[in-house]
This record gives sequence, structure tokens and C-alpha cells, in this order.
Amino acid sequence: MAQPNVTLISDLDILKDESTIKVKVINLWNLFSFYNKDELFSIELILIDEQDTKIQANVLRKNIYRFKNILKDGLAFYIQCPSFASQRMGGFTLTRQHHKLTFVHNTVLTECHDFSGPAFGFEFVDYQSIISLTHPENTAIDVIGLVVAIGEMGRDNDDIKKHRLNIQIQDANGLQLSVNLWGDFAYKMQEFLDNNPRNLRIIVIIQFAKLSIWRDRPTVNTYFAVSKLFINTDIDDINFLRKDGDDRPDSSTNTFTLMKSNKVSEHDDFMVKFQLKTIADVSEPVEGILQNEPWHYLACTNCTYKTIRPPGAEDQVDDEGLTSYESHNKDCTKNKTTVIPRYRIPIRVQDNTGTLTLTMFERDGKYLLKKSAHDLFKKTVKLGFSTQLYPGEINALKGLKLPFKISISRFNVSNNNNQYSICRVSDDEKLIEELENKFTVSQVGNSQSFDIGEADSESQDNRILKDAISGTDDNITPYTVDKNSATSPMKGFNTPTVLRRNLEEVFDLELNEHLSSSKTPKISPEGHINQIVKAKLEKSG
Repeated sequence: MAQPNVTLISDLDILKDESTIKVKVINLWNLFSFYNKDELFSIELILIDEQDTKIQANVLRKNIYRFKNILKDGLAFYIQCPSFASQRMGGFTLTRQHHKLTFVHNTVLTECHDFSGPAFGFEFVDYQSIISLTHPENTAIDVIGLVVAIGEMGRDNDDIKKHRLNIQIQDANGLQLSVNLWGDFAYKMQEFLDNNPRNLRIIVIIQFAKLSIWRDRPTVNTYFAVSKLFINTDIDDINFLRKDGDDRPDSSTNTFTLMKSNKVSEHDDFMVKFQLKTIADVSEPVEGILQNEPWHYLACTNCTYKTIRPPGAEDQVDDEGLTSYESHNKDCTKNKTTVIPRYRIPIRVQDNTGTLTLTMFERDGKYLLKKSAHDLFKKTVKLGFSTQLYPGEINALKGLKLPFKISISRFNVSNNNNQYSICRVSDDEKLIEELENKFTVSQVGNSQSFDIGEADSESQDNRILKDAISGTDDNITPYTVDKNSATSPMKGFNTPTVLRRNLEEVFDLELNEHLSSSKTPKISPEGHINQIVKAKLEKSG
């Protein structure tokens, strides 16, 4: 068979339909339908030519049957008459090309046996460009390094794809990067660790990774099924780094450190680490200081602190945010910053011992509402509603029975202020049931404080756990309702009442997600006391 005339990827012309390219498949993965997880939507590929130029390609659903048994990762092909498709502008891209190839009805594949290009097509990014924040976030990167530290597997989510293993890798110059391995990549690394000696030097390559930057701290992440992970694979790039080490099976010296995770599982955080408290155990409710407050604030996109609104700035916030705002955070590295709405939801909670005001910030608001404040803000504006009124999604939280972990700062202690920030909240029904059982046992043990006799203590305790709340101020009378009614997230959905609290400046301290844990609720060096309060969100009548 005569060799066809070959066009290099860099010379492809979108105006021509009959080009032939000579390429190797260096990555292949499947995309499944969003509506049917078992239905194959497309085959996605990364192709490389003999000049080390890469391009993304795909086979859409109607043509999958023609190519799915032919295309294999690692094989080379002559591809005749591919079509061109545009890349999503401004989105995350896997190659430097502005277009990608699509296999259509007249595309022809012929296997190639004399491909002389690179085997993997690595384009390693210099660590310094990542650390100095000069490398763009919207383009895939390849990194290689020696594993010097390994964290604990994070399994907070039931979805295995969201399990995470953090590792630290180091280059030849001693610079280090933080890498998050997600899902199958995390378990691939864990399996390697379980089956190899701890003194082994581990060299990894993460190809087609995504760079994320949070508060000027860069992290490399595996990107869904797109990324590729190589661990001590017998390839030149890894062997070159390994030769500087000494894999001695008789050595007891580890080449990496095991990092203990600071993140506590939801169950342990509520059931083990902290003591269960009623509202009365925390403090007496403060009366008469509530005032109307918005459900969001405009946060600096660099440090998440509250921002100062410059004169003449518009109220609308688009996808790019507003510019020229100033952060309240004196340590923020940006003099002028863009802003984005973040949750600062003031809520009143009550149990059978009292009523309390809490503030819910972005992480927990997003956890309960299943959407960010930015998304809810945009939706509210699109519907033509005022962003000063509480959206239905937030009002739907009224009446829910939830456990809260709260932060008590030195400001609360020194100023006798009992308006606290929420560190963590859960809507897990099993956990709530466990806490209720624990609460019931503790109340039975202290039944004298409720002035009830030993004989009826159990029935009394079971009854008070089903009390729901009616009304919107501090003078609230509990009444017994059906449990399903009290916990339904849709109760009160049409009630436009604005939740209220006096926030002081606590929304500037939305850093509770990094608070350390301790076994007893004592003041930490950072000035916080953490306690668990089991309470219900207030239900408006």
C-alpha cells in the first residue's frame, strides 16, 4: 500500500476537508451520557504527530460503532478526512490547538506501523513557574517528581470519584509541589504503596493534570478520567530521576513522610471529637439585638474576606466579578481585587433549652443548598428578584433538624457575645439519628435538671426531641408535630421572611474551615472554642 501524503498537525487547514495525518494515540477515554450513565456519548483522544505536536480528537455517538474496536491507546494511525470542531473558548484545554478533530462518516483510519514520533508526548512544566503563579490555570500540564510525602486517603464522600490522596513531589532542585490524586488515581497510588517496600524511591508523572490556585497556593490535580498517572514506570524520564537514588531493600530509611490528615470525617467530627452540647450549655440567648442582614457578601476572589465597595461600583456581579474593590484583609496580596458573592446566612436555631443565632458561610451553605452563592445570586438577578430578599432555596431550610459544630472565639468570650460562626453542618439522616440517641441518653442521665421523675424521664426526653418551632422572635413556644413535617426541607418555602442577626464583623473570619480539632472544648491558641450544638433551623409561621 502506497504511503499517503501526510499533513502535520501544525499545517492542518480548516478550509480543507481531505487532509491525512500520521499520528499516535497517547490518551483515550470515554464520555458517558449525562442522562444515562451506561450510554457511551463519545470517545475522546489525544493524538500526537512525529513533530511532537498534540491535538484533541473525538468520535461522537453516531459514529462510535465504526471506530470503537479500532482505536486503542498507544497505537498509531493514518487518519484521512477528519473534520474540525472548535474548542470551547476560555475553557480548560488539553492541547495548544484552537480546534479539535472529529471523526465523521467519511473519515478513514489505517493502522500505521512505522510511527517514529515520541511515545508519550510529555511536556513537563517547570515547578518554579507553578510556584510563582506565572503558569496559566486553563491549560493541562505534565509534572514529574520524587514523592517526598503522602497524606491519608480522604473518603468523606460516598462517591469514590471524590476520594482524594494528597502527595508532595520534589524536583531535582528541591522545589516541591502539592498534588491531589482523585478517585481511581488515588487508589492506584495506595495499591502501589501497599505492595512495595517503604524505602523505595517513588517517581511519579501526572500527565494532563489541572492546576488550581487557592489563596496564592498552587495545587496540581488529576482531571477526571483524562489524566494519566505513571508510578515508577520503566520509561526514560522516570529512570533518569531514579538513578540518583538508591533502592536498597535492606535499608530502613523511608524516602517519603506519611502526613497525618487534618481533616476529620463527618461522623468523627460530630460523634467523637467534640462534646455534644445543648444551646443552654453554650450560653443564654441574647434578646433585642437582631437586625436585618443580607444573605451574602461580596468577597475578595483572592482571600475571601469582605471587600470595600468603591464609589460608583455597580451592584451586578457577572462571571468575571467586579474590579477595583479593596479587601478588608491587610495581608491580601492584591491592592485592587475582583469580587464574588459568598454566603453569610444568619440563622436562628432552637432546641428544648434555648434559642441561638448562628452564621453560615460559603462552604456549609453550598453543602446544604447544593449550589454556590455566586450561582444563586446570578439566578436571583436573572429572575428579576432583589438580591436583598432571601431566595426560596434558603427559606426552604427552615424547619430542618440539623447538628451544628460552632466556633466560639475570644471575641465571644471577652464580650459575652453569643452570636457564633458555623464550622460544620450535616444533613446525614443516620448521623442525626445517632446524635438524637446520644442526646436522649445524656438527658436521661440528667433528668433532675428537667424536674421530671425517674419513671417518666424516658418518655419526656423522647417527646422533647420532636418539638418544632413556630414564630420568628425570641418568645417561641414549642409544640409537638409530626417528625416528617418538622424536617421537610420544603416547609416554609413560600415564606419571604428575612432571617436576622447582628454579625459584628464575624463574616471577615470565614476561615473556620481550617480550625484544628481537639478532644475537649477548650480555647485554642488561635482563640477558638469548638462545640457541637444539636438544634433546628427556625421555622417561620
